[in-house]
Amino acid sequence: MSQKPKIRLKEYTKKKAEGLERIRQSAQSAFVRAQDEKTRGNIQEAARWMDRAHRLAEYNPNITFDLVMLKLKLRQYDDAYSLLVPLMKKFDFYEGWLVLAILLAHKKELSQSIEQLHYALSRYCPTNKTWGMIREIIRSAGKEGCCGLIGSVGQVWVDNRHRKHVSVFLDNECIFETLDPFFSLPPGWEGYSYLHVEIEDTPLVGSPIDIQAILRTEGFVENDDKFVKGWLWYPAEPDRIPTIYVTDEYGKFYKELQAIKEFDVATLEFPLFRAKQFFIPIDEFLFGLYRFQDDYGQNLIGSPIDPLVLRNKSSRLRDIKKKHQNYIPVSAYYKGSHPEIADDQGVRVVVIIPVYKGFYETIACVESVLKTLPKEFVIQLVNDCSPDIELIEWLELKVNHESIFLIHHLENLGFPGAVNTGIQAWPGYDVILLNSDTLVAKGWADCLHKAAYSEENIGTVTPFSNDASIFSYPYHDKVNPIPSLKSVQNLMRYMQKTHQDMVINVPTAHGFCMFIRHDCLSQTGLFRENLFAQGYGEENDFCMRAQHLGWRHVLAAGCFVGHKGGVSFQNSKQALLKRNLGILNKLYPDYDEMVMDYIDKDFLRSVRRKVDLYRLQDLEKKQVKLSKPIQYALFITHTYGGGVERAVQERANELRLKGVTPLFIRPTLLGDACQLEIQLKSPSFQNVDIEELYPNFKFNLPSEYDDLLVFLKNRSVLYMQVHHFAGHHVMIRNLLQDLKIEYEMYVHDYMSFCPRISLINKQEVYCGEPNDLTKCQICIGKELFDESEPIHMQKWIDRSEKELQDAKLIIAPSQDTANRIYRHFSSIKEIQIQNLEDDRPDLSVEQLSYFSQICNQNQNSQLTTSSKRFKVCFIGAIGIEKGFNIVHQLVKDADQRDLPLEFSLVGRTVDDRLFEKTDRLFITGTYQEEEAISLVKQQNADIAFFPAIWPETWCYALSLAWRSGLETVAFDFGAIAQRIKNTQRGWILSSLMAIPEQNDMLLNLCKKVRYKKDNR
Repeated sequence: MSQKPKIRLKEYTKKKAEGLERIRQSAQSAFVRAQDEKTRGNIQEAARWMDRAHRLAEYNPNITFDLVMLKLKLRQYDDAYSLLVPLMKKFDFYEGWLVLAILLAHKKELSQSIEQLHYALSRYCPTNKTWGMIREIIRSAGKEGCCGLIGSVGQVWVDNRHRKHVSVFLDNECIFETLDPFFSLPPGWEGYSYLHVEIEDTPLVGSPIDIQAILRTEGFVENDDKFVKGWLWYPAEPDRIPTIYVTDEYGKFYKELQAIKEFDVATLEFPLFRAKQFFIPIDEFLFGLYRFQDDYGQNLIGSPIDPLVLRNKSSRLRDIKKKHQNYIPVSAYYKGSHPEIADDQGVRVVVIIPVYKGFYETIACVESVLKTLPKEFVIQLVNDCSPDIELIEWLELKVNHESIFLIHHLENLGFPGAVNTGIQAWPGYDVILLNSDTLVAKGWADCLHKAAYSEENIGTVTPFSNDASIFSYPYHDKVNPIPSLKSVQNLMRYMQKTHQDMVINVPTAHGFCMFIRHDCLSQTGLFRENLFAQGYGEENDFCMRAQHLGWRHVLAAGCFVGHKGGVSFQNSKQALLKRNLGILNKLYPDYDEMVMDYIDKDFLRSVRRKVDLYRLQDLEKKQVKLSKPIQYALFITHTYGGGVERAVQERANELRLKGVTPLFIRPTLLGDACQLEIQLKSPSFQNVDIEELYPNFKFNLPSEYDDLLVFLKNRSVLYMQVHHFAGHHVMIRNLLQDLKIEYEMYVHDYMSFCPRISLINKQEVYCGEPNDLTKCQICIGKELFDESEPIHMQKWIDRSEKELQDAKLIIAPSQDTANRIYRHFSSIKEIQIQNLEDDRPDLSVEQLSYFSQICNQNQNSQLTTSSKRFKVCFIGAIGIEKGFNIVHQLVKDADQRDLPLEFSLVGRTVDDRLFEKTDRLFITGTYQEEEAISLVKQQNADIAFFPAIWPETWCYALSLAWRSGLETVAFDFGAIAQRIKNTQRGWILSSLMAIPEQNDMLLNLCKKVRYKKDNR
């Protein structure tokens, strides 16, 4: 990446971080306010503030669940349900299942309510506070009874409504019958899988109880320079005080302690995370490994750990050849030479698959390997003390003495330990490490083997995958859908067709699927269990050691392996990943820099793009054979969202209904390239298959402009719409002539004659659209905007005029917009007006609101608590051009004069923090279109005010206000004023009015509307 884009990226990253920090602070303030209101018993107000916190931090599950509980207290069951269901699809926690059961019971869906309770009781311990509620729901559904297990004491609770004898089984063994509502299980019950509690051969709700789920623990351990520290909890019984047992590497007892310290702030990882922390001074430890285990002898994630290993430093580079060296900080860029290459290059290969959890994923993985593995290769399964008995039984059925073998660990050693066990069982073999949550297709193993021996100094080989960091495809910078086996087979075929024998140098391998040559392995040594515990980073450490010895790491570009990712220990993943990356960067101080440098250079971009192109061509050929050729509509637009994006998607949907596929050209972040987006399905469509994604049609500009042109000319493009050039490289404009396709020009704002787009000058006021370009030139100064050099206004105008003249059709959303274009471009004779919405001027506000409610019956119209003050509502994202300064001054004036007037904003401002200390303005936070009417109605406002200080070309939020039943107020210019006049649904203010005058007018209008409502 050149220096100029790096500077721009740095500036963007800084601004983005500042923006995220503002949002975080605002979310925290709203959360604290909600908690304060809840403490005071103001549940309605608490819900309002918690809803704001949720909108600002929508991915925080703890805030979401707090909001669910407040909605439940307010008996807003539909709202609570709609919030909780998506949360439960992501997270599994006791309180969530109980609340879901309560909500379903309120919805009179008792059978589904019982299903949730059954799941909760089968995997979690009931509490005294919840047992009565559970019994009540179960009895109201006419069920015989329910049961639960308290793991800490081995006690079973039974609700037996008819006092019948209860039969108790551990797995398939009947241990006794009883009438007692509370009884203890016999010693050794922890070793069983399931507890069955039945009445007359009918299981109670909750039976069978998954004993191992009840007993499961989640814990983590790490160290810094002062402490060995970590946390532990029992998710099925979170109030239980956990005990940690520490032993040395010889198994000798060292220390026992309880974790009792609460976390200061709830983790963002998991709802209602109630782990307890522990700290041990690091000076209490000697050199060597220590195991940190729970009550059941299971290692905490991160254990075993050697707290002092990174203190034992050596700076002598010659020590790098030691296979198990201590801490030697060496540059990640350092490359050795002359690796010890073996003479034999046989085909003795073992596929090592460590197994722990993921029943269905592991079965699918093993089955796919068995169907595709060459005869000479063998499979070594390593059962890393899996708690899934059914999984291990299935694996044992697959074992034979010819090609598949199984080793059992008596304790969980983690991925590095399991890998080492497999390696040591097959000395001298090439190794393929394969995660148990992968899927492979025909030819995968041969492809990796061939790549490994394509050059003598290749040590490791990694394939492409859907989830493999820098080796991911089709996206490499965001999450890809998980592919089916059929998709894996297809993607493998595409990779083979495009890059069959290609190998590409990479900085490191990826352990999800990693071929290691036996001579590289012999020289480098095993994975370092003493550093990386259960995994993450161990393969990178191996690769750095191998690289220092002269071995190369490559990507087999002709191979694709599917990967689900994160099956084994999801909740501790981020903590372990962060810890191990820290270790990796201590060992190799510039490791992150090396990887980021590789990403910046984007060596794999052309490879991904070639695969995308081949796949697309293949799809196009298939559609031709079906007599359904793909025909495209080309949209040039920006990436900033808002009203432009909504309008563009509406136009795209119209064409999609005609069988045309939308093809978007958008600018990249830095404006040095363009990104093509093929929308085979609407963005609103939830389930998108991985094979429907083509995200790699990115073209650097100007260097790859010809490639872009060829790509577009080779498609059947029927329509071309130009919506926006903001953010684009100036060369994109050449497409209007070079493609030789008639195009329609859509006018969304005033970029055609104002580089600032919204006619707002440096003084943050409307410029008045001077006819003198000299004034415009002074206004824009030498700012670059999206141009490669400072703008010359006459050239800007001439260019825009030419583009408008050449357009087949110019389309504006309002007559006011068209008039302004006419005024600045006298040569333009005809502009077609296409309103973005039907304002229905034949209907009053009340009538429009009524019909909108009928069309949106799922909208919740519950209102907030009424106020003695009159209320004005703002709607949308309020930036400078939308009237941010006006809003700020209105609030300040209302405060200073203590007017009976307050405001609410359904949306956000450019800086919400300015309003946090006033009770005059409540800001909801961003909203989704489907909830907008409900949210506006909840504000219980008298009128809506649109304080935009520029002549808007349209305004979706204005329609939203009308559909919510609010009459509207705006300044006397732009499409908003024009629409209000046309429909008679509001009032127009002079933009010259002082702020006190505006407030007085708003107050009078509120009184007028309130009087009108009260006297209907």
